[in-house]
Formats: sequence, C-alpha cells, structure tokens
Amino acid sequence: MSGFGERIEPLRALLYDPEQVGDLRKVVAPPYDLINERQQSELYQRSPYNVVRLELARDPDRYAASAETMTRWRREGALRFAPRPAIYHYVQEFEVEGRKLSRTGLIVRIRLEEFASGGILPHEKTFPAAKQDRLRLLQALETNVSSIFGLYPGAYPELAAMLRAVGAREPLIDIVDDLGIRNQLRPIEDPAEIAVVQRSLATTRILIADGHHRYETALNYRRMRREAEGNPKEVRPYDYTMMTLVAFDDPGLVILPTHRVVAKLDAAAAEKFVERAAGTFEISETEERGSFLVELSRRGRGTLGVALRGRNRLMLLKLRSQEALKTALPDTPPAVRELDVSILHALVLDRIFGIKGEQVKKGGNIEYTIDGRGALAAVAEGRADGAFLMNPPSIGDVERVCNSGATMPEKSTYFHPKLLTGLVLNPLDAR
Repeated sequence: MSGFGERIEPLRALLYDPEQVGDLRKVVAPPYDLINERQQSELYQRSPYNVVRLELARDPDRYAASAETMTRWRREGALRFAPRPAIYHYVQEFEVEGRKLSRTGLIVRIRLEEFASGGILPHEKTFPAAKQDRLRLLQALETNVSSIFGLYPGAYPELAAMLRAVGAREPLIDIVDDLGIRNQLRPIEDPAEIAVVQRSLATTRILIADGHHRYETALNYRRMRREAEGNPKEVRPYDYTMMTLVAFDDPGLVILPTHRVVAKLDAAAAEKFVERAAGTFEISETEERGSFLVELSRRGRGTLGVALRGRNRLMLLKLRSQEALKTALPDTPPAVRELDVSILHALVLDRIFGIKGEQVKKGGNIEYTIDGRGALAAVAEGRADGAFLMNPPSIGDVERVCNSGATMPEKSTYFHPKLLTGLVLNPLDAR
C-alpha cells in the first residue's frame, strides 16, 4: 500500500510545521511560471520560509541556493515528514463570474509513463527552455516542490463516495490565498481508502492539464538516475512524480482564455491588417471597449478579438470558411485545426504578420495572459503593438484533441484556479 509498485501510491510528504514557520498563508505561493520579479520580492519579504525560495530563488546560482535552503529547513524542522504516508484530498473553493465553485483533487505519487504508452498523455506542446530550468532544479532538490495537474475520465462510484466522506472531515490545512481562493487539505491515511484510489485509477488514462514541463522533466530525471545507477530492476522513488488528479466531470473544472499580447508587429502588415484579413474573416469594428469582451464571449467559438496600436477601433473576426484552415494546416487533425488558437496562429499571426511557429517557441515577443482588459490596455497605452483575444476551449475540446493522438498549441488552456505551491512536497529519495 505504501511502498513502490502500484501505479498510484501515497506520499511520505514533507509538510511545513506551523510551530516553526507561523501562518501557512505566508509560506505558500502561486506556481513559479506566474511569479514575476515584483511578486518574487513580495513573497521573499512575506516570510523567510516562503516556498518561492525553493521554487524560484533569486540568488546568482539559484539552484544551489534552493538546495541549501531545503537542507537548512529540513535540519531546522521548518519542513517535517508527515507522520504517515497519505494521499491528500485537496479542495479549492473559488468564484468565477459571480459563480461559487468547488474543485476536488487527489494529491498522489503516480508512476511515470512515457507518453507513447498512452496511459499518461499531454494535451499541449511545451517550451524547451522551461524544461531545462525545471530539470536543474529537480537535480538540485531531489524533491517535487509543486504538483502536476492531471485529469481522469470516467465514473467511479466507490471513489466518489469515498471522496464525499473524506470531504466531511476536519481539514489539516485550511487557508485563503492571495486570490481569495480557499484551499483545504485532508490526509487519506487509511489503507482501505488508499486502496480505493489505487483500484479505481489503476488503468485509467490520465491527461496532463497543467505542468507539462514538470512531467517531461520528471521523465528526463528518471532516465538520468536510472542510467547512472545501471538501470536497476527494482522500482525507485524517482520512478514516481507528484500529481493532483481531478475528474473530467468535476463541476469546478474551469478553463479560462489565454490571450496573446505581441510586443512588436510588422508595421506594414499592421497598417494593411483589415485589407489582408477581409478575405478570410468577416470583420466587425467597434469603439465600445467596455463591452468588447462581453461581445467576444457572446459570439463564442471561432471569433477572435484584435486590438492594434494606433487604431481606436477594436475588431472582431469570424472565420468565413474552414477551407482557409485546411489549406494552412493540411496535416493537422481536425480536432486541433478547428481550435480558436489554431485559427489565430495559422491565419493571423503567421499568414498576416509573418510570426512563424519557431519564433513563437523561441519566446520574447509574445506575452500570454488571462486578463483581457489588461491585454487591451497594453495596446492602448503603447506598451504592445497588438493584442489578440480568444474564447477558451472547452473540456470537450481538450478531450477530443487527446483522443485524436495530437496536442494543442503551446499555451492553449489555462485551468483555473492554479494549484497552490507549498502545501505538500514530495521527496524523491524518501522511503
């Protein structure tokens, strides 16, 4: 039950000791990829034990600094092993557009599988630079500091009943984070209850919702460790990684749109944008900035919002025909080709502005944001040449792409809320 060998195992987790670190709200943090320089400084000032010092240190050699900090915190008792191996019942309560929602997940150790096996699959592409960064950190800490976010399909009545029972218990941790999201953690230590999770999810397909870089990093780390140790036959701790598993049909599963803000656009292409886009899109223009996002949402799938520097009028674009997409992306599966993000990248960023896929992967010119008003403000205030807004894909879109054997373009989805970092840490050499 608590050893190695099952697909899903409990964690002998490292947890913050409130008697040593104080208020747990001061030691947790958002995911590393959401932390800018200002937020990093704020988290540093918030507590000498804030998890950002492990996840995103600001020292010249930040990987060595993170490793030294981890060693010191464990020695001092700021981080202590949980008394027993456990799977953690994780509930997040939040609001979206006036709706109060709750999402339930299970924080587990899951045995790593190559994507080719089909048991664990990505849903979108990744950027190589981020994977190198996460690998260096994993090598330094030998610990999963933050959890990967995975989705599982199907109905499991026994598991659902057990989750309801656990959810009625007193939480071990109950904190409200900076975004007003309530985070509750309850350990599942009973071997019989752990076995319910193991039986239910022993063979089900897992789709990575968030944390693709960390999962691919875990695979690379495992390969390196196994090669260094002569490819041992027995299962090792690094054959697992920490993942939070949520059901596909969880009522609190929310995807927000991920808009594109482009710092520099070709000036000539921007000047003739309407002329160049008119053959492919139906274009409507408006000066009503306040209702623009509402109208974008109302028009739904297949509609793009565009703001260009120097133009007072905002534009809504609707694809005239799928034929243009078939011509631009002839070898792309329909489930991917028909996504709004594919329309944007293939028919607007690439065809009109000449921003190729290689440039997108390289990074530096495109910022990704869920803040539509902020994206429009960046253009209005002259901080960017263009903002390109979309509606989010649905959970059904994500599953269809996965079933087609394909992946979505980079930054296609933003699952909300993000998993809080610092609640649970998973050492990779702790037996």
